[in-house]
Amino acid sequence: MEQNFSESLFDLQLDHEAGNHFRESSKWAKFLSIVYFVAVGIVLCVLLFAATALINAFQQFAPGFAGTGGFLVAVVIIALGIVLFTTVLLYRFATLTKEGIERQDQLIFNRGLQALKNYFIVYGVLTILGLVINVFSAVTIFGR
Repeated sequence: MEQNFSESLFDLQLDHEAGNHFRESSKWAKFLSIVYFVAVGIVLCVLLFAATALINAFQQFAPGFAGTGGFLVAVVIIALGIVLFTTVLLYRFATLTKEGIERQDQLIFNRGLQALKNYFIVYGVLTILGLVINVFSAVTIFGR
């Protein structure tokens, strides 16, 4: 007696134990997202107040790379934007999943899981990009 997986998936119900696991996961996700929001804020404040000092110090210690300091500040700002975007996705997962369980609203719960899926997609793409950059760097350095 073979059961069709797609049919059984749509009939899946969230029992009490799974609900507790999702509630606990949403608490940790919310905690981590708040920590990330604070960390992004701190880095942004440091960057805002010390950007010119960092650029000047970089130019002083590496005079051949005069424009690189501004480029590095721009890279940090882009990285902060990416971290902020993924943190918003993690926070949405935490709040929507918990709200969906408490209200027993499947649509809200599914939107929370969609945010988690998008969070993992973004980090998956960034991980693959990081691996490609590392392999390219290793080939460039050791291929000489």
